[in-house]
Amino acid sequence: MRSIRLIGVALACLTATSCISQAKYDDAVNTAQMYQRSAHDNAEYIAQLQAENASLKGAMENNPIIIEGVVDAAYTADIDARLASLRNLLAGTGHSSDEVTLLEVEGGYGFSMSDSVLFSSGSAQISSDGQALLTEMAKTIGAGAYERLWIRGHSDSDKVTKPATLKLYPKGNLQLSADRALEVAAILSERGGLDMAKMAIAGLGSSLPVASNETNEGKSANRRVEIFVIEDQTAGE
Repeated sequence: MRSIRLIGVALACLTATSCISQAKYDDAVNTAQMYQRSAHDNAEYIAQLQAENASLKGAMENNPIIIEGVVDAAYTADIDARLASLRNLLAGTGHSSDEVTLLEVEGGYGFSMSDSVLFSSGSAQISSDGQALLTEMAKTIGAGAYERLWIRGHSDSDKVTKPATLKLYPKGNLQLSADRALEVAAILSERGGLDMAKMAIAGLGSSLPVASNETNEGKSANRRVEIFVIEDQTAGE
C-alpha cells in the first residue's frame, strides 16, 4: 500500500515538474518568436530605407539640379557669352531676348525657352526660326565636352480643348509636352549634330511650374522647353 502511495507521489511530482518545464519552454519559445519577428521587421525596415536611399541617390545623380547663389566669375562670363549669342539670334526673328534664359545647373548649365520661340499654339512642329535657334544652340553645346543632355517639355495647367489638338494629343498637355521635347531633341541631333544617345527626353506637362497658373503671364512662363547640359568633368584630364 505504501509502495502505491510512493508511486503516486512520484508521479504527481513528475507531472508537476513536467508542467513547469513545459510552461517555461513555451514562454521561451514565445519570447524567441517575438524577438525573431522584431528582428525581421527591423531588417525589412532597414532594407526599405536602403532602397529609398539608393533611389534618391540615383535621382540626384541622373537629374539636373538647378542651383542658386554665387557662381565662379569666369564660369559666369562664359555662359553669359553663350546666352548673348543666342539672344542676338532671337533679335533677328522678332522675339524678345528674355524668351531664352540661362539656368545655372550643378555640374553644367541650361537654357529655358518660351514655347512661342519654337512652336505655334497646340503644336509640336518647330518653326523655321526655332530650328535656326536650336541649331545655333547645338553649336554652343557641342563646342564643349558633355556627359548628358536633358530635354524637358513643360506646359501650363489649361486643359487641351481644341478638337484638332485633342485629336493629335488625346492625353492632353503631358503628351504634347513630351512630343515637343522629342522634336527639340531631334533638331539638336539631326541638324545640330549632337549625340542622341546622350540625351534624356521627358514631357512633364504642368507638374513643374515656375510661376502661378492663375495669370496669363504665369501661364506663358510655364509653357517652356528646358535643355540642361551636364558637362564632362573628366575632359582635359
